[in-house]
Amino acid sequence: MIKTVISAIVFALFLPIFVLFLIVGIVCSYFTHMRNAYYPLIPLSAKLLMLVSFQSFSVKGQVPKQENGPYIFMFNHESMFDVFMLGGAIPYYVNAIGWEGIFKWPLFGFFVKRYGAYPITHDNTDQAKATLKAAEKILVKDGDSMVFSPEGQRTLTGEMGEFKKGGFHFVKSTNVASIVPVGLIGAYRANVRTSWVVNPGKLITVFGEPITPDDYKDLTVEELRDLTKKRVSELLV
Repeated sequence: MIKTVISAIVFALFLPIFVLFLIVGIVCSYFTHMRNAYYPLIPLSAKLLMLVSFQSFSVKGQVPKQENGPYIFMFNHESMFDVFMLGGAIPYYVNAIGWEGIFKWPLFGFFVKRYGAYPITHDNTDQAKATLKAAEKILVKDGDSMVFSPEGQRTLTGEMGEFKKGGFHFVKSTNVASIVPVGLIGAYRANVRTSWVVNPGKLITVFGEPITPDDYKDLTVEELRDLTKKRVSELLV
């Protein structure tokens, strides 16, 4: 009963602020690219949304400097709070590849399109490869960093799932970005994928040392995948 009441309060506070943030972002996108409006809009909005969800938020480790990028921030995918934990911690524009389903959500789907994100499907390998190929523009032509979930989907158990190879094929083929391992702690406790219940607590975003192109140039795709998963796992301890 208490959890239900808390969750109702959270969504009563969260939804109006979230909708306002989306509208402001969409309006901004018609005047300038979102990379120019990212800061302070995204970090401040993300921190505010976590705050009204009764989550304390902190960052550990060093966010690598933008001028030394581009980077691919690879993280463990725990819950809906992941995007806010990343947005609240990274102070400069990062693009993304996301599940095609979110692009169909009312308002939010329109926002992510205006933001510049790329949709990807989990069911069609050829289409997924084409999307990853198109997304090379993010790193190679635009020189922007990006966030990427190697698991593809949020965990159902709280345990980190299998890292798929697609993203690492992408890394090796572009060969320009450093992988930044990111550990997200507390997101699964805050909200489980199969539930709308929100549990107050602590959210921590932990940044590891980047894996540079020089570090992975002689690694196979499988070796790079395993190394990245190991680095992310170490951040969760």
